[in-house]
Amino acid sequence: MKAVTGAVLLLLLAMGPVRAALSRREAPDEGAPEPAEDFFSRHLQSFSDFMTKDLPQRLQVEEMRSQAEAYLDRANKQLTPLAQELRSNVLGLFSSLLDLGKSKEQP
Repeated sequence: MKAVTGAVLLLLLAMGPVRAALSRREAPDEGAPEPAEDFFSRHLQSFSDFMTKDLPQRLQVEEMRSQAEAYLDRANKQLTPLAQELRSNVLGLFSSLLDLGKSKEQP
């Protein structure tokens, strides 16, 4: 966020001398905007759109991603012991079934 603020400040500082140089020149037709002003206004508008529309959406995505990671970590911590217990119970069941099968085969 500091980088974005720094970039905006640098852009605004750079616009001052450009506007001063443009005002020293002959003024173009009153109806047509000056090329440099048009360029900066378009870029400032796109930057403004990014700051007001795109950036909040991206921040929401990051927030949702961090919430999902936290949920998965909690689920993993809670389910790991259950999965280990289930594994040992299933292995015990199969070994009991194998022992039962071996005892029935022997007369």
